[in-house]
This record gives sequence, C-alpha cells and structure tokens, in this order.
Amino acid sequence: MNEAPPKPHGAAKTASGAAWLIASRVATRGIDVLTLVVLTHLLSPGDFGLVAIAMTLVQIAEAVFELPLAQVLIRAPVITPALLQTAMTLGTLRGLALALVMAALAWPAAWVYGDARLVPLLLFLGLAPALRGMISPAMAHYARAMEFRPDVVMELLGKLAALALASTFAWRTHSFWAIAVGTVAAPAFMMLGSYGLAPMRLRLRLTEWRQFSSFLYWTSAAQVVAALNWQADRLLLARMVPRATSGLFSMASDLATLPEEAICKPIYRPLLSAFARAGTEPAARARAYLLAATAVLSAGMPVMVGLGLLAQPAVRLVMGAHWLGAAPYLGWLAVLMVLPLANAAIGPLALAEARTDILLRLNTREAMLRLPLTLLGLWLWGPWGIVAARGLTWAGMRLFGMIFVRQVIGLGVMRQLMHPWRTVAAGAVLAAVLLVLRPMLGGLGGLDLVLGLCLCAVLGLGAYVSAMGLLWWVSGQPEGVERMALGWLAARLHRWNRGGKAQSGARA
Repeated sequence: MNEAPPKPHGAAKTASGAAWLIASRVATRGIDVLTLVVLTHLLSPGDFGLVAIAMTLVQIAEAVFELPLAQVLIRAPVITPALLQTAMTLGTLRGLALALVMAALAWPAAWVYGDARLVPLLLFLGLAPALRGMISPAMAHYARAMEFRPDVVMELLGKLAALALASTFAWRTHSFWAIAVGTVAAPAFMMLGSYGLAPMRLRLRLTEWRQFSSFLYWTSAAQVVAALNWQADRLLLARMVPRATSGLFSMASDLATLPEEAICKPIYRPLLSAFARAGTEPAARARAYLLAATAVLSAGMPVMVGLGLLAQPAVRLVMGAHWLGAAPYLGWLAVLMVLPLANAAIGPLALAEARTDILLRLNTREAMLRLPLTLLGLWLWGPWGIVAARGLTWAGMRLFGMIFVRQVIGLGVMRQLMHPWRTVAAGAVLAAVLLVLRPMLGGLGGLDLVLGLCLCAVLGLGAYVSAMGLLWWVSGQPEGVERMALGWLAARLHRWNRGGKAQSGARA
C-alpha cells in the first residue's frame, strides 16, 4: 500500500505559504534590482533624487488612505460577493481620493523644492497607488486557502512589464521619466492580471462596509504615522542637500529596505492565518509568535549582514563608480535593518488579536523618538545624522515592541529577547567570515569581482547555516525554525520522491 504523503498543516503549511511568497518577492525584487542596474547606468543620481521627492510624497499620501481590505477579507467567516464588491468599491474610492490629493500637492511641492518638474511627475505617479488599490479583492480566496502561486504570477507579470517599459524609455530618452513609467506600469499590469487570476462580478456597492469600519480608524492612523516615520527624513534631507546627494542617500535607503520587503511583507498573510489558527490558549499563542518572529529574523539576518558588509564592492559592480557615494550609507543602513526585522511579526499578531490600536501606539512612539533625533542628526551631521537617528530609533522600538507583545499575549520580554540567540550567534559567525574575505575583493573588477562576491556569499551563507544547525543540535534540537525548516524540506523531498516513482511506474 502506498504511504500517504504528509499533509502541510499548521506551521508546515504556514512555512510553505511563506516560502512561495518570499520566493515571489525575492524574484520581483531581483527584477527591481535589474531595473535599477539598467536605470543607474542611463540616468544620474540627480534624476533619482528628483523622483525620490515625488515618490516620498506619494507614499505618504498612500498611507493616509490605506485601507486594510485584504486583512478584513482574510479574517471574514465567509467571503461573499457583496463583501468582495464592497472591498472593490472602497479600493476604487481610495484611488480617486489619492488622485485628487496628488493633484492638490503638486504645485505646493514644486514651490517648496523649487523645481517645476515635480508638478507633472506627481500627477503621473499618483496613478501607481490608485492602481494598486484596484487589484481584484477576490485574490483573498487564494490567501485564505494558503495558496500563493497566483500572487507569484501576478507580481512577476507587473515587474517584468515595468522592467521592459522603464528600460526602453530610459534608453530612448535618458530622462527621469523612465523611473516614473516603470513605477506606474507595475501596478497597472498587476491589476489587469489579478482579474484574470481571480475574476469577480464588477459592481459598485457599500452594503458590507461595516465589516471594514472597525479596522479603518486604528489601521489607517497607524499607517499615516508609519509613513511619516519612514519618509519624513527624506523630505527634510532633500530640502537641505543637493539633488545628487539626496539621490545617493535615497538609493542606499531603498536598497537597504529591499530585503526587508522581500522577506517580511510577503509573510504577513501566512502569519495572520497562523496566529488566527493558534487559538486562545496563551502557551500556543506564545509559541506561534516566537516561531514566527525568529523565522523572519533568521531569514533576514544573512541578507542584511551580507549586504551591509559587502556594500562597497556590490555597488561598484552593479551600479558603477559614480554611485560609490551610496555604498557607505547602504552598509550601515542594511546592518541596522536587523533591528526592525526582529519586530516584524508584531503587525500580523496585532491584526490577528484585533488589536490594531497597538500599531498606532507603536508608530506614535517611533515618531516621538525619530523626529527629534532626525532633526538633531541632520543639523549636526547631514545624511549621517539620519543613519544614526534610524539606528537609535530602531533600537528603542525593539524594546517598545517586546513590551507590547507582553501586554497582548503575556510573553515575557527576556524570553522574547533570548529566544533567537542561535540566529544572532550565527549572524556573528557570518559577519566574521565576511570581514575576513572582504579585503580580497578590493582590487577585483568585472568577472573576477562577480566570482569573488559569489564565493563570499556561498561561504558566508554556508557558515551561517552550519552555525545555526550546530547550535540547534548541541541545544538538544528544541522546537524552532530549524525543526520547521527540516520538516518542510522532508515533506518536499517525500513529495518529489513519490512524483518520481509515479512517473517511473507510468513509463513501466
């Protein structure tokens, strides 16, 4: 009798869903990097500095009108056609509101920054968040079933279209408009693709708006404060330094956040489902949170540390010598990003516990820390003051985050702090290996530099994984990300093995 393959329930199913989303986001961020490589060779840091101002204003406006439509649909007992149509209507209204806000901001922004090019740029870039908000709400059916392959298809479609259009436009015009074209093209193609993957009847109605209303106040307010936390320093910097310097810092900041976006944001939906399934038993909720928080940190640690320590040769290879001014900022920002990674699971936990007020309270505390530190840092040290302000703020927010988790699920601060010790120790081993190898890349260029960076990545990742595995083994193989990863790998190997046997039997 054939042995039944293990079914991916609980943590294994969450890991499988998260793996698909992370793979999707890594692939799409890889396309983003490829797009940046093309654009940085065809455009100047000043072009990126100009677009960074416009994009910052767009992202703040987008956060002001943020609606947690997908989260509400995932949590709903049943996704009815009326609920989907209400979500679609709210998303459409949000898009119209965003377009009006960007039109109102265009002329004042051009006056403040002394650049008339911001007027048409803001009007055009305002289309991007509006299109994102119009993606088919019926995609929530896949999220509830922990089936995220359609998301992979949708995102890849949008990013490949953006790469093609932005690269072509930059090659033909050498204009900053190429960045804007790519920014708008991606959500436009994603929106069109979403209705092919998750069709639904298009009808404007608000009959189920009350199911969304309880989330709107706290979540929207939290998003506004979060956007100001993340974007205000760029607006201040762009007002105080030349466009080229602003462009270098903005590029470094964007590159430093790419791994966080590739790792954290894709797993929000699987984590939300996992927390919802953990039940109300305190010990089960604590285990689910610790596993999720450590998994995010373990996945992000090697990427952040590697990017931080190899920033200079990586920028020299990928973007060219005229972008080397971004490398020092990138190095420090990438390493410091490990701190917010440790708090990444708090958002899904707050949504699962229906405690979205926590997000606003956390973001408000971050603003209270970050704004004065940013103003002081800018005044004293310019862009480096922003780097220092971010580091100090993220360290403070790590403490605040642990305190809020204790209040919500009763998980002690020291237990939260000490639980990922194997990940932190393995990260230190990785850093030591890269610090030894980095000087060897100094005089390399071209293919030799490519091979050198690949070798550093392989040896560093090997040292990191080996250290994690060894520490887990000598610790008595406790429950954790290592066991979850091995279980997921065993299930995949079992499935592939059964598939191979089935194909052999069919040929026989």
